[in-house]
Amino acid sequence: MTLTAKRLKYIFLIVFCCSSQLALQAQEILTQHLIAAREYMRAGKLPQARAELDSALLISPKNPQVNALLGDLYYQQEIPLKALLYYDKAITYGLQDASLYYKRARLHTELNNHPAYVIKDYDQAISLAPDSLTYYLDKAKYLAGHINPATQKPYFAEAVNTINQALKRFPDNHYLYYLRSQYLFGAGRTLSALGDIDKAIKMAPDKAEYLAQRGYINFMIGNYKAAYTSYSQAIRLDPGKAEYYEFRGHSLQNLDRYEQAYDDYSKAIDLVIARITTNRKRLSKDDPLNKQLRILLLYRGISLVHANRPYDGCQDFERAYRMGEDKARNYMRQYCN
Repeated sequence: MTLTAKRLKYIFLIVFCCSSQLALQAQEILTQHLIAAREYMRAGKLPQARAELDSALLISPKNPQVNALLGDLYYQQEIPLKALLYYDKAITYGLQDASLYYKRARLHTELNNHPAYVIKDYDQAISLAPDSLTYYLDKAKYLAGHINPATQKPYFAEAVNTINQALKRFPDNHYLYYLRSQYLFGAGRTLSALGDIDKAIKMAPDKAEYLAQRGYINFMIGNYKAAYTSYSQAIRLDPGKAEYYEFRGHSLQNLDRYEQAYDDYSKAIDLVIARITTNRKRLSKDDPLNKQLRILLLYRGISLVHANRPYDGCQDFERAYRMGEDKARNYMRQYCN
């Protein structure tokens, strides 16, 4: 080997060693920025966390952990578009983390993006963490609450399939049977829905919402006696839900037990008024509590009319109408002078 060749080899070794040392130093500094950023985020010091992450990006702009943390930071700041941008980068740069896909699915939902994006991310999260019950539950609830553009109906069948997946891993989870009952009923599979809710009640007989679900299904299919029984059981367990009294009142109304229906509607009205008083706010016409209260007044008025108390019924119709319930006007014309 010539002297010149030896010198070149020596220079190359020096450059290689220096480069390796610089790379190690850069990695150490990057790690320090990431640790500091996480600590600042846990403490709620987001500006300081952002400064650390900006410094980390200068060292390694394609580092997936840095981009994922920036996504978390913007998510905490309720800036969903930027959060989504950085989550996209983190995934593009190779971070395969179930929670990242789960958070991106929730962002797609918040931004009303196409359901295909949401479903795909939930599926990826489930495939990476198949023992996370939350992922199944949130995916199923999303499907049941959103319209399939192709059918113009909620994704009830897909929601049922998601719960089926979850039940393979959590066969003793009564809440899964309760949810599947709802989605089966939404898909028009009434007998299967009743079978699931009966199973859920058998597994957890102290759950008032399960009994109410059975009552609702029976009410909707016209089995008013069974609906009355289930709602009565739910009320014994949880007497503070206006909705339970409301639907028991509907059941009684359809059984021609008008005085008892009046009592249930009155109890429901009292509970809604108590909720309004607790909130201490003036209700607009479109406020859910306003809608609930005026509908209850309308139905109580109907029960009073059928119980041969038209004067009292007309007072309820008038109150409902003044609160914005247009249907009350028709009853006023029919029963009130």
